[in-house]
Amino acid sequence: MARVTTDESAGSTWWEWVERQLEDRAMTPAVLGERTGLDRSCFTRWRKGERPTMDTARLVARAFGMSPLEVMVKAHLISAEEAGLRAAAPDPSTLTDQQLLAELGRRLKRTR
Repeated sequence: MARVTTDESAGSTWWEWVERQLEDRAMTPAVLGERTGLDRSCFTRWRKGERPTMDTARLVARAFGMSPLEVMVKAHLISAEEAGLRAAAPDPSTLTDQQLLAELGRRLKRTR
């Protein structure tokens, strides 16, 4: 079963999510356009609230190096249940030291 990353603002719009992904990757919309073949008018429609199609979600997933299913869930094209995704581990910055050590221990056990 695949994992979906935890999104701190689950109610955010598609474009807000895309912007966060761009920021996390130090990428500009222009670079995303080059990697996907999408033009600025597509991004403008997203800013206005339009969601991507399945095909454009796949292009975005490839550009971000993410699972297409995860991106389709973020775009509200399919549900997490339909995609067979489960929640990822919590953000390490929100964990106590004890929880962080426990998570690190679990991850180390998986790599052995």
